[in-house]
Amino acid sequence: MKKLTAFLLITCSILSVSACSEPQAEEEPSFTVAAPAQETEASRYVSDDLDDTDFEKRTFTALLRDEEEHYREYTADEETGDIINDSIYARTRTVEERFNVELEAYRVAEGNLNNVFTNTVKAGDYAFDIGMQHMIYCAQLAAGEVTVNWYDVPHVDFDKPWWTGSVGELTVDGVMYVTASDLCLNTFEMTWMLIFNKQLVQDYKNIDPYELVRSGKWTIDSFTASLTDVSNDLNGDGVMDDNDFYGINSYGGLWLASIGNFMWAAGQKISEFDENGVPYFAMDTEKMYNIVDKVYNILCMNDNAHFDKTNGQDLIFWKNRSLFASCMVRDIEANRDKDTEYGMVPYPKYDESQERYLTLVDGHASMMLVPVFASEDDLDFIGTITEALSAEAYNSVLPAYYETAMQIKFARDENFPEMLELIRQGRTFNFGYVYDTKINRDILPNLIINKSTDLASKLAATKDATNEYYGKILSLYD
Repeated sequence: MKKLTAFLLITCSILSVSACSEPQAEEEPSFTVAAPAQETEASRYVSDDLDDTDFEKRTFTALLRDEEEHYREYTADEETGDIINDSIYARTRTVEERFNVELEAYRVAEGNLNNVFTNTVKAGDYAFDIGMQHMIYCAQLAAGEVTVNWYDVPHVDFDKPWWTGSVGELTVDGVMYVTASDLCLNTFEMTWMLIFNKQLVQDYKNIDPYELVRSGKWTIDSFTASLTDVSNDLNGDGVMDDNDFYGINSYGGLWLASIGNFMWAAGQKISEFDENGVPYFAMDTEKMYNIVDKVYNILCMNDNAHFDKTNGQDLIFWKNRSLFASCMVRDIEANRDKDTEYGMVPYPKYDESQERYLTLVDGHASMMLVPVFASEDDLDFIGTITEALSAEAYNSVLPAYYETAMQIKFARDENFPEMLELIRQGRTFNFGYVYDTKINRDILPNLIINKSTDLASKLAATKDATNEYYGKILSLYD
């Protein structure tokens, strides 16, 4: 089986704390994609550099959302023959045997997890070691002052490739209350991308999206050109609905991140860091105004777009009624029974000068927190097991996802692993997205929903509230 050299060259290696707090000064890596090459399992492996401590059957408990998709990213109870499940099962057994521990899950409803976390901390009842929660709800816990600074947790090495870009984006003055490693499999599965009907893009536009991506020419403008003069009232009833043909299709309701991701993919963030490493509201830029205009042209003009208010399994795309569809990585597995021959690519860049293809990690993805009742001995245990699980996720679960499941079980073509690695490398986290959820996160989607480009009025209406809110959030880091 061919292995991805690019997988070994993950560009998510995290810099030191001081560098993380000044991401504007970081130099983005060049856009390169290595060709698949033959490699051994050993050549992919990255050591966690942990001592093999015997914890004498101590239980490591994670407080989780009770849906199966969130339980699966943490552990698996048995082998089922499913490649991804079995790699997670093997990870659990490896860590349990190596450290003489037992993994357990404390499962509660998503909407109740924060209450359980907070009440447990206040009661001093050591019922779990870490919490894994919806990233936006994680921010609420951080604001409640019931979580530990991750930099106070020993044995976690943020320079290791299993720690995501959330480390740099959520660190303020050496403090980070929430973060994500590859243990949080959702941060990969819940990233946004585009899929395309391989036959129809040839019939309508005679383009190869893969080549556009590889050449760096996959931009908002080239994507818009691929949608021009495509939509068609198939039944001639004078009404464009789900019985007709479109350029792009998405699902779940118009507010979803499928709209907002055009902004993130273009390199525009809600917040940036100033020269002192302090985050500030950063959407009032000429670039943001240009993005609004460009996304308006894609989604509001010429009946280019159709939004299914259903789910990823019922897109009209699967009925051959659109060239493209926006979806998350996890939708590929969920739709493995579909007959449509399709490809996948990242969302388009802002222009050709942009170094990397970027993509939003949906807010529903998991992040991790440590409760403040953890003692020094507890933190030593938590750090060791979290690091070990994260390393095993990188070393065994992701390769299973990329190279076995995607190529054999439900892949459509040999380009998938390469495109998935581009998408994974481009995962975007942002302080403003995690913490500023009620004021500015949905500015772009709301404009598009209302078929407006009046960004200036939106920003003016939120300016005072935004500045006040950022002051409150930053007080947590004093």
